[in-house]
Amino acid sequence: MMETNLLYSLLILFLPLVSFVYQIFFGKILGRNTHFVSIGLIATIFYLSVTFLLQSIDKGYGTILDVSAIWFSSTDFSVSLGILVDNITSIMLCVVSFISLLVHVYSTEYMKDDPRYSRYFGFLGIFTFSMNGIVLADSLIMMYVFWELVGLSSYLLIGFWFEKDSAANACKKAFLTNRVGDIGMFIGMMILFFSVGTFNINELIYGTKSMNVELLTVAGLLVFMGAIGKSAQFPLHIWLPDAMEGPTPVSALIHAATMVAAGVYMTFRIFPFLTPDALAVIAVIGAITAFCAAIMAVTRNDIKAVLAYSTISQLGYMTMALGVGAHLYAFFHLVTHAMFKACLFLCSGSVIHAMHHSLHHLHDHDTDPQDMRNMGGLKNKMPITHIAMLVSTLAIAGVPFFSGFLSKDGILAGTLSYYQTHLGWTIILPFAGFGAAMITAFYMFRLIFMTFYGKPNNLDINKHVHESPFLMTIPLILLSFLSTAFAFTLNFNPLLSKGWFKTLVGKSKHNFLDMSLIKEGIYQAHDQAMFLSLLVAGLGIATSIVFYYFKKVDVDRIAKIVNILGFYNLSKNKFYIDRIYNALLYRPFMYLTKIFTWIDWDVYDRIFINGWSWITLTLSKITGYADYNWLDQKIIDGTGHLSNFVSKKLKSTQSGVIQNYLLSGTIGLIIVFIIFQNL
Repeated sequence: MMETNLLYSLLILFLPLVSFVYQIFFGKILGRNTHFVSIGLIATIFYLSVTFLLQSIDKGYGTILDVSAIWFSSTDFSVSLGILVDNITSIMLCVVSFISLLVHVYSTEYMKDDPRYSRYFGFLGIFTFSMNGIVLADSLIMMYVFWELVGLSSYLLIGFWFEKDSAANACKKAFLTNRVGDIGMFIGMMILFFSVGTFNINELIYGTKSMNVELLTVAGLLVFMGAIGKSAQFPLHIWLPDAMEGPTPVSALIHAATMVAAGVYMTFRIFPFLTPDALAVIAVIGAITAFCAAIMAVTRNDIKAVLAYSTISQLGYMTMALGVGAHLYAFFHLVTHAMFKACLFLCSGSVIHAMHHSLHHLHDHDTDPQDMRNMGGLKNKMPITHIAMLVSTLAIAGVPFFSGFLSKDGILAGTLSYYQTHLGWTIILPFAGFGAAMITAFYMFRLIFMTFYGKPNNLDINKHVHESPFLMTIPLILLSFLSTAFAFTLNFNPLLSKGWFKTLVGKSKHNFLDMSLIKEGIYQAHDQAMFLSLLVAGLGIATSIVFYYFKKVDVDRIAKIVNILGFYNLSKNKFYIDRIYNALLYRPFMYLTKIFTWIDWDVYDRIFINGWSWITLTLSKITGYADYNWLDQKIIDGTGHLSNFVSKKLKSTQSGVIQNYLLSGTIGLIIVFIIFQNL
């Protein structure tokens, strides 16, 4: 059985890589049918993932597969890479492979006219490979390798339409912003490794019990920095809205269901050894992210931008839940969010696709197909898309009988319980949680009403809009069903003590916290939290109905009133965070770059390098002149001339008469004798 499970896990890991290699090098062989290869491979992965899930359900809580091999070793330590498949892994594998499969099917229609069709499916393959690597990793070091590969593959997908400056800038922004978090994550990993002696996550859980608590807090927060970047948490959330420049199916895959959830998944894995202080910081970051992102979403008019900020807000919910100890609810919300958010993104893609075709028919290249102000009245034109988006909106708003209600209920109860236990400043957590819930219900129904209801804002555009093809609507139907509570209530409440999800995920454990007390606190706060969550959701929906369905209120006037204190502009300008980064980081960096460039070109190159070359050239000319005119002409040539002259004179003395030679010799001897006599 172990050999079979190992084979299955290797197939799950490497089949997407096979898809990537095939599409990149041989994708054009099948032409427009090349997607069959990728879909077949991803479908196989999904089947194998379901097999693991069924094993988990049959076996109960436990480990299905845990194998590792030494990567490298030295005299002092060794580093291993391995695969861990447990119940949590099997759930996450099903989520990733299922969403990936639906995105592949959806993309066959959405991307069919793209000239880089095979390359697109290849990039989806390398991304799925990377994400599966994160899920299957048994150690932080292996997770980090695939973590970086996810960053690379998301860079390729976000910038897929790289001929657009906005897409090229977006992928660079996403890549660089994530690197900031990844640096912190790497440093934290190194602290843990040199303190405990291993990267293995299960071994770290037990090994960190003996670590210095302050050092462990620092290490935990540094590792969490990776999640701040990858899961778009404050203050590294700025990349995600810009990442919507990629194809809409990409947004559904990497920015709604999988990539951004990787940070939450990683934090869930290391949750048992995060200290209370670290968890408090994580909770605050999650609360700020959830509330502020919800406020930013209110003033967006781009349909994908609304969903982007919604994603950031929901990820903040998950992070906040982890921070207050409600990690089980955080993981459950990760699963439910993957379904309804993927549905929302694919529905938005369906709307954009229909708008594109209508504008193309009208030869209109100026109207923005993603601006909700150009939509309206699409309910009857796109009934399947409308129903699917309405269902997923009800889910994210936390309405009863939908999946979001099940997961949000526990998160909000966790924040309320945390405040009741700690009091003081912790009141910001339930305030942010319930406040974000109300705002979410408001802006999501604003999206629904502006897109599908009322009179069309442009009759010509509306006339040519039609429902998306079958291969695009099938994923919407499946995901909308999985956005209902019924899909998760196999035994009524999945999060009860005997609920299937809680049974599958297992008992809660933590090195520093008494999880039984946290569980009891959440249970005690449950009824109050449920009442408040229903109240705020109802208020948000009711306000949206008054503002955007019945249109009884002048929204522009309300915006002006709200802006008296600057709140509207604060939301519209995304809390000026991008401008702050530009002012404090980008512009100073560019200014320093210009200074260093000036030093390099004008000082170092022009003065030092060019100056030294001038000196060298001048000295070369002087030495050349001296060499030619003095050494060569005067000394060398002069010596030659003198030698020639002397030789000629000496030659003249050679007459060939022996008497002359005797006379010369005699005179020479006389001269030598006289010289010696004087000495």
